[in-house]
Amino acid sequence: MRIIEKVTDIEYEDTKQFFKKRAEKFRADNPYSVTMYQDNNKELVKERNEREVEKLYPLLNLSADSTVLDVACGIGRWADAIKDEIKKYSGFDFSGELIQIANKRNTRENFCFYEGNVNDIEKILLQKNEGRYNTVLMIGILMYLNDDDIVDVLGQIVRQCEKHAIVCIREPLGIKDRLTLKNFFSEELQDNYNAIYRTREELVHFFVTPFFNNGFTIKEEGFLFDEDSLNNRKETAQYYYILER
Repeated sequence: MRIIEKVTDIEYEDTKQFFKKRAEKFRADNPYSVTMYQDNNKELVKERNEREVEKLYPLLNLSADSTVLDVACGIGRWADAIKDEIKKYSGFDFSGELIQIANKRNTRENFCFYEGNVNDIEKILLQKNEGRYNTVLMIGILMYLNDDDIVDVLGQIVRQCEKHAIVCIREPLGIKDRLTLKNFFSEELQDNYNAIYRTREELVHFFVTPFFNNGFTIKEEGFLFDEDSLNNRKETAQYYYILER
């Protein structure tokens, strides 16, 4: 179903099963298609990844003191992007299958990958005896969360942040209206797909309590891609926020 404007929940178990099947399609010659899709367009996956990293990576201001939390890390695409020497990286994803791939692909000693439900991220990181982070990546995760869970999850993220921290959020937005795909069969993916594309105003509304009320401000925001060839959707477009306190 395609649902315009109306607030409709998606089922998390459906999404988890979707990514389990995506993990089965992992190919070493086109690894990022697992979470970026475009299975039959290797060059587009490569170019989108390169452009995203090119634009967002400098805004993270990484250094030897950086502690990075990558929420919804998938197979470790952004772990691959980190070339600077940092203090630690923690990737987190609810798909055990994707985490298994991430662990095989990345063996740096100060890089760890954890499996768990994002709704329990605070508890899981405490169990793992992880400290706080000064850099957080949330790349394409909010689209898979229902409205009732977003503020709570963002609140947990904020509580894992150091006093000075940068949070990078990259999401596909509904350009004009909120769009929910609920068990929508995708010809491109050959599977049912579930996701919520919110408008910019909706997302900023969710930032108020966890971020703005805790000292964060939006330092930069904008559309991720300028080229029409990389923005090949009519109703959605990739957008980013850099929040800092």
